[in-house]
Amino acid sequence: MKQMIRVLLALLAFIAFGGQDARAQSEAEIKAKIKALQPKDFPKDPLEFVVVYPAGGGMDVATRILAKYVEKWSGQKTIVTNKVGGGGMVGHTYLATQAPNDGHTIGVVASFFWDDGWLRSEGKFDYTYLEPLAFINYDPTTWIVRTDGPLKDKGLKDIVALIKEKSGELKVGVVPSTSNEFIAEQMEALSNGGKITKVPFQGGAPSITALLGGHVDISFGYLAEYRGHLEAGKVKIIGQANTERVPSLKDVPTFNEALGANDMVWLAWRYAAVPRGTPADRKAYLEAALNAALNDPEIAPEYAKTGSTMDTKRMNSAKAVTDEVNKLAKLEHDFFVKTGRIKK
Repeated sequence: MKQMIRVLLALLAFIAFGGQDARAQSEAEIKAKIKALQPKDFPKDPLEFVVVYPAGGGMDVATRILAKYVEKWSGQKTIVTNKVGGGGMVGHTYLATQAPNDGHTIGVVASFFWDDGWLRSEGKFDYTYLEPLAFINYDPTTWIVRTDGPLKDKGLKDIVALIKEKSGELKVGVVPSTSNEFIAEQMEALSNGGKITKVPFQGGAPSITALLGGHVDISFGYLAEYRGHLEAGKVKIIGQANTERVPSLKDVPTFNEALGANDMVWLAWRYAAVPRGTPADRKAYLEAALNAALNDPEIAPEYAKTGSTMDTKRMNSAKAVTDEVNKLAKLEHDFFVKTGRIKK
């Protein structure tokens, strides 16, 4: 009986006073494991996270949050570099064919990288030129309009009718040969012959700026890119390109449910990857640091504030992420074959 009491008192003392020490020890153990995987003389320079879209966009915001936590868990200095141009093509080409494969360069990419490999690289690279390390989060592509603009009271069905009725007059921001252009094409198809004037941009942030200035009628974007404008009442979300409504957009219909479609699913499915041929020991070290960062209890709330979704079943191994990339890439490849963009 006395022994049981002593155990209970010890347990109560641990709960009252030892919780933080236990957590600190756990963090120390994780950091020790990461340290044990660190190759000799690596890294010699800061870890560079490369984003191929402008600062302030969804990819950029997601990357800067991730880099901060990787630095916390690995103890290594991190930097974020934006290599923009060609609607992402400049940065994708750099990561796939020019970036050093010594582990210092980490690309944060999404399905747009796969698209560029098939549609714009002229055979210079494909999605396998980057080797996945960790899944980060995802965002459905959304369409937004100005709350003081001509489409403020329009829904997706109304937009389809307008495309047919006023063919060529509706101006929609897109990044060429990416998901947001494909959505515009699907909307044209639903209108049975109507056309959209697609206005090209380097990324979501400049397209949203153009929307606010009245230069386009609809902009694509991810919640992180326009949250401030949404909260200020300047923009309204009219649709999300996902299979279901994500928690951050629970009041916004999907394109599929609003239009009776089943194939209007276009996500920014973000993952961290390194150039093909990066040494295995360096990949293992980076994978451990990335997963520690992504499992930090404080990172999920940060991503939630941006509107991004961290899947609770997210993959915690490079192999699992690679398998998922292969599966998702095949779906997009099939779409491009179906629409005649590429041959089998």
